[in-house]
Amino acid sequence: MRKIIAVIKVLFGTAGRKYPGFFVLKVIRMIVNIGMPFIALFISPRIVDEIVGARDVKRLVTLTVILIAGEAICQLINDLCTNHINRYSSRIEKYFNVMIGRHVMELDFQLTEDKEALEQIEKARIGMEWYSGGVDGVSDEFFGFLSNLFKAVGFITVLAVYAPILLVVMVVYTGINALFVYKCNKIGIEAFAKLSKVNRLFGYFGWSIVDPRYGKDIRLYEAKDMMLDSWKENTRKSNSHWKWQGDTCFPYNLTSAFLSLARSIFAYFYVARLAIRKVIGVGTFTQLIAAEGGLNGAIGGMVGNVTELIERCSYAYEYVVFMEYPEALTKGTRPIEKKQHEIEFRHVSFAYPKTDRKVLDDVSIKIAPGEHLSIVGLNGAGKTTFIKLLCRLYDPTEGEILVDGVDIREYDYVQYMQQFAPVFQDFRLFAFSVKENIAFSDSDADVTALTDRVGLHDFVDGLEKGTETNIFKFFDEEGVEPSGGEQQKIAIARALYKDAPVVILDEPTAALDPIAEYEIYRQFNSLVGGKSAFYISHRLSSCQFCDKIAVFSDGHIAEYGTHAELERIEGGLYAQMFEAQAKYYKD
Repeated sequence: MRKIIAVIKVLFGTAGRKYPGFFVLKVIRMIVNIGMPFIALFISPRIVDEIVGARDVKRLVTLTVILIAGEAICQLINDLCTNHINRYSSRIEKYFNVMIGRHVMELDFQLTEDKEALEQIEKARIGMEWYSGGVDGVSDEFFGFLSNLFKAVGFITVLAVYAPILLVVMVVYTGINALFVYKCNKIGIEAFAKLSKVNRLFGYFGWSIVDPRYGKDIRLYEAKDMMLDSWKENTRKSNSHWKWQGDTCFPYNLTSAFLSLARSIFAYFYVARLAIRKVIGVGTFTQLIAAEGGLNGAIGGMVGNVTELIERCSYAYEYVVFMEYPEALTKGTRPIEKKQHEIEFRHVSFAYPKTDRKVLDDVSIKIAPGEHLSIVGLNGAGKTTFIKLLCRLYDPTEGEILVDGVDIREYDYVQYMQQFAPVFQDFRLFAFSVKENIAFSDSDADVTALTDRVGLHDFVDGLEKGTETNIFKFFDEEGVEPSGGEQQKIAIARALYKDAPVVILDEPTAALDPIAEYEIYRQFNSLVGGKSAFYISHRLSSCQFCDKIAVFSDGHIAEYGTHAELERIEGGLYAQMFEAQAKYYKD
């Protein structure tokens, strides 16, 4: 019951505020559906009695017209409502897809790398689409229950007057059938819980096979067979879940079918006996048979509505859970200005969630306002993790990070994120225009000066639509496919456009040769000017533009100082790395 209330409150509240007409139409259709069977229930017996009795033609015609016209009008209203409801349903489904997508983008970054959170996203998505039917599916069962409830009351009244024993049999049958339906729905919910991981893997392999970004690797490394075999294996697992659900429910469904047959046979014999004994007339006989069938349908419908509502709400509840998913990071409220900052790591250690290995261990460093810091070290030394902590994508396991002497957890999260313009090694461009990839929301932005500064003048000049040209061909056949180096330059232009006080380059120039990388850093360093800047690179060209260098090794800052200071450390890690790459830095 708790899940049903939560789902109805969230789903109906959200959809009702956006599309109130949807529920108005649902109520109108419900009222029409309640009244429709009772037109025939009360008019048809009178027609039968008239045929076997007085045979008044005028009265027969009048009753027939009332019956046909009443049902026709009800059917017309029902069809019109259904047509408009279906239109609303499509809009509401897309609206909730947008809600899920927006919340995914608003989740703390830490959760996007968390297995449980990823599975919850998948449960929410498929729970709203495939299993619950979304708002339309849940509301169908809710209003269907109300409709069947009112119908049942009417049918029970008729049966209670003329055939009370039949009413008792119907109640017993309904109770047994409800138990069977409940067990089948419980089995379905258990199957759904097992399917989320299988569906996520199925989707991953399925989309990876057809995603053109993986095309070169799949072909050159002959990965097709592995991908297809994985897809087939996950399909087999998915099918086995469905088979288990069907096989487990089969005995209950079969027994229910036999009970329904037995109930129908008893009903006909019992009512026929009353008619033969002349306890009831022919018209009442037809009315009782119709009422018995109608009550069976209404009670069965109610049982189905309730059990289906429980099942659908159990699935849709995953959406409620996802939308209320707890934050991974504590958010403060302290305002922070966009200005130069003093940054300090004080005894910071960090291990990724659900692991014990410390990626950073007791790191302490202070960066003055406007200082340019180069961060170097071997793979796995903790360089990128250092930046993730600074940007509050994660919080330290131990110690604290201070900005202007204040723990960053006290600052307003959105304002704090506005202080940084990072370009990560695994940056992403989107299938929008070049300008949109740089400026995002500012449609009137002029980014030409920035593209020129980062070395994209020839690239942009060669495009027919200039910076209005779409990147990639996902949505535009005339889209451009930038090279790896061109994509990196667009990402750097994006960071510059943000105009944040702290700029970060986390190995974004890996696709460039050493000379091109040197030119990028040289230009970038002049563009950054007095802003604070962090440079991470395996190649040490960035170091010559920086005030200080921090050499990371095994999660520690092994060496710290200027280029001249570190170069003189005999046997030092930086000196060894620089010597190995010296050929790139000779004039």
